[in-house]
Amino acid sequence: MSQLGGVPVIILREGTESTKGKGARNKNIQAIRAVAEAVKTTLGPRGMDKMLVDSLGDVTITNDGATILDKLDVDHPGAKMAVEIAKNQDDQVGDGTTSAVIVAAQLLTVAEELMEQGVHPNTVANGFRKAMKKALTIIEEVAKPTENNPEILKHCAQTTMNSKGIAGKREFFAQIAVDVMMKVYEEGQTSYESVKNIVVLKKKGKSLQETEVISGIVLEKEPVHPLMPKSLSGGIKIATVAHAFEIKKTEFSSELRITDASQMQAFLDREEDVMKKYADKLKELGVQAVINQKGIEDTAAHYLNKAGIFAIKSVTKSDIEKLARATGATVVEDIFTMDAKDLGFAESLECKSVAGDDLVFISGCKDPKTLTVLIRGGTTSVIEEAERTLHDALSVVGTLLDKKLFVAGGGAIEMEVSARLLDFASEEKGKEQLAIESFARSLECIPIALAENAGIEPIDIIAKLRSKHAKPGSDGWGLEIYAGKPKNNYVGPNPVLEPAASIQTFIKSATELAVLILRIDEMIKARKSAGPPPGMGPGGPGGMPGMGMGGMPPGMM
Repeated sequence: MSQLGGVPVIILREGTESTKGKGARNKNIQAIRAVAEAVKTTLGPRGMDKMLVDSLGDVTITNDGATILDKLDVDHPGAKMAVEIAKNQDDQVGDGTTSAVIVAAQLLTVAEELMEQGVHPNTVANGFRKAMKKALTIIEEVAKPTENNPEILKHCAQTTMNSKGIAGKREFFAQIAVDVMMKVYEEGQTSYESVKNIVVLKKKGKSLQETEVISGIVLEKEPVHPLMPKSLSGGIKIATVAHAFEIKKTEFSSELRITDASQMQAFLDREEDVMKKYADKLKELGVQAVINQKGIEDTAAHYLNKAGIFAIKSVTKSDIEKLARATGATVVEDIFTMDAKDLGFAESLECKSVAGDDLVFISGCKDPKTLTVLIRGGTTSVIEEAERTLHDALSVVGTLLDKKLFVAGGGAIEMEVSARLLDFASEEKGKEQLAIESFARSLECIPIALAENAGIEPIDIIAKLRSKHAKPGSDGWGLEIYAGKPKNNYVGPNPVLEPAASIQTFIKSATELAVLILRIDEMIKARKSAGPPPGMGPGGPGGMPGMGMGGMPPGMM
């Protein structure tokens, strides 16, 4: 409602809620802090797990921040924004989702304190932006080059897995992540693009240690003819096609008059001849296996079998594109235009039954740009957590191959940035200096959360870390969680390392969310639309307007 010449003017629909000024900001800040509290206890090697039960009763047990936030059924718009920045963090670098939300909540907490002291929200927002830009620069200065060193990549992958449910197998999975990513990564690719080139297949049975990497593709299919060979080896020519091996149906009605049996036979022979030509063309090119995105009729399957060609049909577009990348093939839409350069190559093809499912392993591809990781495990929960953990590790390695910079973890980089930002704040003038100082102290919430989750007294450990970072060249000092004391996380048999891009991204995401919330001075919530009466869908349970159960008129049941 507004006023014009002292007369109230109603501009919003009846039932619309409007909250202005301080109240609007406070509600959003409280919602984001609630989301942060939900994931804060999962941070670090000693973090706890969450059990998530959806509306269907399906249970997920994890401490992966991205998964927890994705499955939270949040309703408040501020909370939804916190979930969005976590998803953005996960998409870009695959790690740091929990940190992004925790830092955003802490920034808003200190901003609230500054506003209570009379500092304007825009002043706080401007100070936060300056602090963020300086923080990104500091990380760039402190970071060290990876030089694609496999050991550094492996230690970074292990760090991201330290807090996960399968941390006991972190070295095994870290090695898989490094080996796989170094094979599929192409210069200039982002982490997200690289991870898309890796197929993760999950099958129950055996243990996590039985997880294996296939240098090619595994398809959940079986051959189109039962007599086709179950294995091929010694170098195989593979055709990837999107061409239906079947007689095309006309799009109009037609009539065929047959006056004697010979005409009928000629008609059938003609259909068979078309099917035989498919097999003849592939045999002429030396094809030993054909993978078809579309259908293969029984007659075509028969001739392919006679020609000694293995065939699979109805493969998804995504799978056939990945197979083409792995084998070096080209997906062809008309096999009669296919030539030898369109074929792919693999060392072996084998049909296996794994956990009761029929699978086709196409492996031994030369310089494959797509690989498959087959995860095994005793239970569904273990396998799913292993998949989430492997995804994070793959994303971290991909980020390092792309950005090529790493920093010390365990709260070390956050403490270093905090210390340098405090020096930077002393050079500023006006109230923005207060915002920069608050920003600097807010970054300490990460080592504080790590300490609290590990049962370490946070005040003592933060005081010791501040003392370390007051000296030049001490940017590697962070928490040693298991010993409960400061340690240079760059050194030792198990250094704690993280991609610099992960830290930069979560600081940037957290700051952007905080600034966005600070600039909101009114929240207008539309009235919820009136739904159907309880127990009634659109038009009633019987599907007809004004009808009762089973479509019977009311009162007739």
